[in-house]
Amino acid sequence: MRASSSSMRTMRASIASTSYVRLDRDGMREKMKLDHKKGVFPVLVGSEGMMERFLLPMRLTKHPFIVQLLEMSAQEYGFEQEGLLKIPYDASCFEKMLKLISKK
Repeated sequence: MRASSSSMRTMRASIASTSYVRLDRDGMREKMKLDHKKGVFPVLVGSEGMMERFLLPMRLTKHPFIVQLLEMSAQEYGFEQEGLLKIPYDASCFEKMLKLISKK
């Protein structure tokens, strides 16, 4: 089955932002294997100049603390963010809270 030329254009490597690179299908599969395991997704936490990357477990997305942070993110950056999801919160506090709520 052959993909249309418009879908092929979106599959080719192109830089969408400084923290996100869209890869072709084979490159994306390889990157996903090396980048993180199943059940987590990457987020950037902090202010624009100082953002740290975290792998957030999917099971925590329903936790009230994470829900509130995701709402803050939507208010700050909107729902059409490009690249990784950005969360406007202190990275060291986020890391401490992740450890606390992950233990439950």
